[in-house]
Amino acid sequence: MIIGRYYADGSPVEEVNLRDKGRMFELELCVIKHPRRYPEYNVDYGSLAFCETKESAEEMMKGFLKEDGDWKKDLYCFYIYERVLGVRFDRSEYMACWLYNEAGQEIDKRLFPSYYSEDGFEGRSADEVRFKFGDIAELYDGDTVSLVHVLAPPREREFYIRRTEEDGAPYRGDISDDTYIILKDYPHYFGGHMHVDALSLFKPHFIIPKSAKKRLDNIWEGYQEDRRECYGDNPDDCQI
Repeated sequence: MIIGRYYADGSPVEEVNLRDKGRMFELELCVIKHPRRYPEYNVDYGSLAFCETKESAEEMMKGFLKEDGDWKKDLYCFYIYERVLGVRFDRSEYMACWLYNEAGQEIDKRLFPSYYSEDGFEGRSADEVRFKFGDIAELYDGDTVSLVHVLAPPREREFYIRRTEEDGAPYRGDISDDTYIILKDYPHYFGGHMHVDALSLFKPHFIIPKSAKKRLDNIWEGYQEDRRECYGDNPDDCQI
């Protein structure tokens, strides 16, 4: 497999052939900081271990979760990243990634590189889509977690199969295509929607208080008004 970075015109900045490169698996932990109040609260993250295999990283996580203590109430999630040895990388660059909830249960995964490569995103099957239109979810974004509405999931696998048949060659997306469209703070699609990594959305960890729920409802109603203005009596004709 060849991975690399490219200029906007498609010319390569650098390319790396992975045939002779080893792998390591990084176990990362995300924890909740206090106070933990909606509509937004803070989190922090750090590496727990670098392991030779994904399985050993999972065993490390399971052993960590067997320990006792009130600190376990602050756990938010775990990630395991497949990294390439001998290649410079930042946190968002990996060959594959697995997402686990605070109890260590796998809830999502990405089995293609976040680098530009000959592999890529081929869509999600129905059972790989965790959120649907109208769901309220948590968006984990750097060092904050906030409540959002989901507008659309990543494209389905059938889309990529159809495009491959039409083009007569493999049609794949990249990490920017494995995203949900969400509505955060602004009650209108234009100016208010965001495309966010599929591995950054979670079910709400806490009960949503009435004040935060009212704010979410107001944003959602503003969005629905936009849909009705654009599509009249048939707002469901709008794809998002």
